[in-house]
Amino acid sequence: MDNTFATPLLQAPLALGADFVVHSATKFIGGHSDLLLGAVVCRRPEDRARLVRRREVAGATPGALECFLALRGARTLALRLRQAQESAGELARRLAAHPAVGRVRYPGLPADPHHARAARQMRGFGAVLTFEVGNADTADAVCARVRVIAHATSVGGVESTIERRAKLPGQDHVPAGLLRISVGCEHVEDLWADLATALDATALDATAVDPIPHAPARQDTNAGNHP
Repeated sequence: MDNTFATPLLQAPLALGADFVVHSATKFIGGHSDLLLGAVVCRRPEDRARLVRRREVAGATPGALECFLALRGARTLALRLRQAQESAGELARRLAAHPAVGRVRYPGLPADPHHARAARQMRGFGAVLTFEVGNADTADAVCARVRVIAHATSVGGVESTIERRAKLPGQDHVPAGLLRISVGCEHVEDLWADLATALDATALDATAVDPIPHAPARQDTNAGNHP
């Protein structure tokens, strides 16, 4: 089971019956967008022995710097995740009420189809959410207008990021106007002001019309009579 978004703090897959749990430690565990590392956790000692042997043969052993960066991130994971999760919940609620936003997906919202399951098996709802706007052009315009939130792919860092998922190869099944936000540690009001400004400006552009219609060109019937 991939537990990257939940982290060990919000969900314990082994206790739920999983045999293997994988983490991209590059994301929330590292937390500073400067680490490339993965982790596998297993239930049975014999599975662990097989994984250790595979690592020895394949050479997938992390270096000292990677271990230091992962340890540094793990020390602040609880603080970072608490702030990011609180902000994510507030942003999800405000986005759900914004007229330019369609569906919002965040398990912390009572209306989310996975809310009951998440509430039952998790200790929190995480810091990643998605929402939909009109179409791909609208979504790209929102990404281009944000200033506090970084237009980038990675998740789990102290910086909030946003991206249009369908823009990436292999994501054709994702709605064209879907935007994913990984909420970081910035102040929630700064994040909301950034999002609301981008959404409002994009919506205004989409509905703007030329206030002074251009009259059709008039043909001068006396053009040939001028001296």
